[in-house]
Amino acid sequence: MIAGTTYLLRGEPVTVLVAWRPQRRAERLDNGPHLHLRATAPQNVMIRRADGSTEVRPFRGLRRPKARH
Repeated sequence: MIAGTTYLLRGEPVTVLVAWRPQRRAERLDNGPHLHLRATAPQNVMIRRADGSTEVRPFRGLRRPKARH
């Protein structure tokens, strides 16, 4: 995913401003012997709606617009 890309959210166009990125192996903290965390962060994105409002939400539900021919 690339920031600045336009997606559809329930038919409404939104622009992704900030996208998640996978955590690098060097950035992972020692979780200790009993704590097991997922290797990646939640896949949240910051979007801008057509009215200019911004929101942080899960990437789930965003769809690519169909190509126009």
